[in-house]
Amino acid sequence: MSAEVESNKEDDVKEQKPRKPLKVVFAEKWQIGIKILELLVCAVCMGFIYDPASTAGLGKSHMLHVGVMYTAYTGYMVVNCVLLVGRTLGERIPYKTVSIFAITGSALFLITCILLTVDRLYLMKHYFYHPNMYLLTMMTTSIIFAFINVVLLAVDAMFTFIRKEDF
Repeated sequence: MSAEVESNKEDDVKEQKPRKPLKVVFAEKWQIGIKILELLVCAVCMGFIYDPASTAGLGKSHMLHVGVMYTAYTGYMVVNCVLLVGRTLGERIPYKTVSIFAITGSALFLITCILLTVDRLYLMKHYFYHPNMYLLTMMTTSIIFAFINVVLLAVDAMFTFIRKEDF
């Protein structure tokens, strides 16, 4: 009788699958990780530019620059959220589409970096003075993170296209 009980217990215990090496897990999930990183960098850019743009009146003096900047920041937050939600729901997005999104995003963020650098130089001459110097630091931080996103999006596009992996 005890032999029957022991054999039933063994049948109940599920076989544990061996753990995948970290390199294999990274190779399978790298696209999700880089999309989340891009999303976080977009949020940081948006957080750091909001106060300098609104306080210094950037929208009044350089409306076209602000339009490109907010399109890049919020647009790629939406794009990456849609890609991540689609992946969560099990949809496969072709690698060419994901690469085109990343290349376009990289170009848009590069243009944003250039425009914000020009705005920073303009505003530094006219609007920033000692009590508001923190705004200059915030704007510079947003420019740096936007450039980081240029690199992230370019690397994402390159690896996605080279590896031909659907998202």
